[in-house]
Amino acid sequence: MKKVLSLITLLLLTIILGACSSEESSSSKNDDTSKKDESSDPVELNLWGGHPELDPWYNKMAEQYNAEHPNVKVTISSFPLRDYEKKIAAALPAQSAAEILAVNPVVAQRYIEGGMMVEAPDKLAKLVNNESSIPKIISETANNNGKVYGVPQYISKAALFYNTKIFEEAGLSGPPTTMEQYVEYAQKTAKVDASGKLIRAGQSLRLSGGGSGVAEKFWVMLMQNGGSIVKKVADGKYEANYDNKAGLKTVQMYVDMVHKYKTDDPTLKHDAEGFQLEQAAFFARESWVVGDTQKKAPNLEYSSAPMPNSTLVVPFNLHVTKAAEGKVADAAWDFISYVSQPENQVEMMRMTGWQPTRQDLDLKELFKEFPQYEAFFVERDLQTYPPIPEFDEIMTKFADRLANKGFTDPSFVDNPEKIEAFLEEAAKETNDILKQNSHYAK
Repeated sequence: MKKVLSLITLLLLTIILGACSSEESSSSKNDDTSKKDESSDPVELNLWGGHPELDPWYNKMAEQYNAEHPNVKVTISSFPLRDYEKKIAAALPAQSAAEILAVNPVVAQRYIEGGMMVEAPDKLAKLVNNESSIPKIISETANNNGKVYGVPQYISKAALFYNTKIFEEAGLSGPPTTMEQYVEYAQKTAKVDASGKLIRAGQSLRLSGGGSGVAEKFWVMLMQNGGSIVKKVADGKYEANYDNKAGLKTVQMYVDMVHKYKTDDPTLKHDAEGFQLEQAAFFARESWVVGDTQKKAPNLEYSSAPMPNSTLVVPFNLHVTKAAEGKVADAAWDFISYVSQPENQVEMMRMTGWQPTRQDLDLKELFKEFPQYEAFFVERDLQTYPPIPEFDEIMTKFADRLANKGFTDPSFVDNPEKIEAFLEEAAKETNDILKQNSHYAK
């Protein structure tokens, strides 16, 4: 009888344990299904940027990412840069901006400090701060108080473009390598018609335009002479650095080219368009010109060269905004991680001409296809925007002075005292802005 009871008890225990195991298995399956359902929930991301020429690459990345993550749709929208900056200035405080923004670090800083951008995950923070991948001068722009908020994607970095056919006709065997040669070569390559009217500039200068662009292009020339817009004199403290010999020499170069030697004129086409139309023999600009020229003037005979001494590098970082929360934010950072992969960064330059921030890329095949890119990877001293939110105001106001006085006044010719007075007045305005924001050195 005892044996029978033991067998019955054992049988009951087996049945009970089996039922429990079945429930646990069912529960586990339900958990897995729940996780699977959660991971496959549709996610819509929007990415805004201020450089429309990047759209083909962004759209390709979005398509590829969607193929691997069918539940995630990324919509790309680009706007003219100044309109874009106004758009995000209105949208970010209202939390109606896109989940992902491509932003210049100086512009982004005020929004980071205002709590409108979210901190990057550890994986991406490690990539940003890995100097073998991203140069320190660029990674520093993505950090704020020791935390990473942006992932550098592409940079604006200046080099010289020159028309090899025009140079050969002028008896020049290569690009200028000193600032004295810039003036000399501009005179040798400029062209006038029978009436004496200038029909081709030597060096095409940035003489006008909205926003801070005039000052930025002036800065590129200024640093060749040893100057900068501001210089750091202590942690968080700066002062103007162009009311000096470097500034005098640079303004004098512009004035001489426009008014003394007449190798450039505001009436000509300028920038990439002027160069592509062969209305300019040489000019300084960023790598996107290569991609743009391939589309608009594929038969143009031209090459590139590094700037003589230093060059300006301006990064654009991808940020995730407060508009993204939870799984949406996770998907946004994952998409940023995806486009940051080496092969996708190389594809960006191939498709658009914009230079990637990463320096651990294999570009040999790209250089074979577009040798003009090589000049952008020649080592030079680099300068970038200082991490102060008022710097855009400094640049915009200085640009306005340059365009409306510095480059247009023929009385500056052979008149260094007048140029010095102009620079002193402009520098006072720069220093006053620094003072107002508690960033002045004295």
